Amino acid sequence: MKIASTFSIALLFSINSAAMTQTEFVERLKNNHPFFAQQKLDQQTTKLDYIASTANQDWILSSSIDSASKLNIQTSSTTIGATRNLVSTGADLVVSNIWSDGTATDKLVISYTQPLLKNAFGVNDLLATDLSKIKIDIDALIREQNSEAFILAQLYKLVDLSYAQQQLMLTNHRLTLAKQELSLMKDKFEQSVVDQVDVLLQEDAYQRVLQKQLQAEQDLDLLKQELSIVLSMSIGSVYSDYDLYQLYQSMPNNLQAQLEENTAEMKLAKLEQAVLKRQLLSDKNSTQAQLDLTLGATNENNNNWNIGLGLSYPLGNTEAKSTLEKTQIGLAKIKQSTAEQLLNLTVKAGVLTKKLQHLTKLLNTYQARIKIAEARALAEKKRYELGNSQVSFVISAQNNVHDVNLAYAQAAVKYQKSVLEFKAVIDQLL
Repeated sequence: MKIASTFSIALLFSINSAAMTQTEFVERLKNNHPFFAQQKLDQQTTKLDYIASTANQDWILSSSIDSASKLNIQTSSTTIGATRNLVSTGADLVVSNIWSDGTATDKLVISYTQPLLKNAFGVNDLLATDLSKIKIDIDALIREQNSEAFILAQLYKLVDLSYAQQQLMLTNHRLTLAKQELSLMKDKFEQSVVDQVDVLLQEDAYQRVLQKQLQAEQDLDLLKQELSIVLSMSIGSVYSDYDLYQLYQSMPNNLQAQLEENTAEMKLAKLEQAVLKRQLLSDKNSTQAQLDLTLGATNENNNNWNIGLGLSYPLGNTEAKSTLEKTQIGLAKIKQSTAEQLLNLTVKAGVLTKKLQHLTKLLNTYQARIKIAEARALAEKKRYELGNSQVSFVISAQNNVHDVNLAYAQAAVKYQKSVLEFKAVIDQLL
């Protein structure tokens, strides 16, 4: 019989019918704790970084005014120009208009430069923006991990709250029993049925339980005070509906596949590889020659135009090749790091799985021990009433019922915290 669980539920609903579930607890955290406000601000910063990475797509406007004197003739010219990097192709477009009062000209000049090898299709111009896109996803996963770690630590406190409620309930029950036994013992002493030493033993038992009750009351009050502040709710409303004795049944069939496909750690590792793969694409392109096609046109002298090719290549190309090799090494290292992370996650999840299996067996033994302790307490009570036992044996047996129930609750706390940790490892906590 689950005496502890039965009493806990009775206490919980007699005090507060709107006790918090795990889901409600997490929602209150998200809505009230400054940690999550900071997370949102971090997200905004990442988006602004992405916007800043597109700065090379802006039009750049320029103007200049020149004045000159030659043979006592003063002339001036005004130039207004606009330049834009067409990052999707890697091309540069320059448009300028020149006015000169000395020659009475109004000249429009257009120049278009298209890279054919290095920076073809804007592979280098788009690098910063492409990396910023990946960084948005990376930062989102990091925030998810941080949130999960924060919530895990807070959920431990919710489990502790359930235990504190359970501890006070068990101690109150034991105190009520001790008070009843003391009252009966005093009545029997008045009737000269028992000795004074029996009364003193029962009085001592009552005081000891009272001390435990006061300590349990303090433990619960302090935890409720802390959580009431964290959750922005009245201390009288802080009660947990977390079932200490509910066993976890949803073990994944293929643990390693679950970890590799669904965990934030593995998704993050793959994105970090994506960063280096994108960098590698630009680094490989940067080892090529600079071959540019240039087109130009002007409205001067019957709409002149020009076309040309420019080629340049550094002998040895030492810097570009070294950068490429370093990126290749970095990518190889991060692939090995990803394999190591998966191994560590698999080990951690596997160990927790075994731990939960052993704790489940342990919890089952406590249910048997509770039945034995209750039967023993009843037997000792009958023996004492028949004059075949001492009152100290009765007190010891009653204390044992309380201690076994409390040990059961403590083992349940270890089990539930291990369940939460396991869910966090396989990313099923939230």
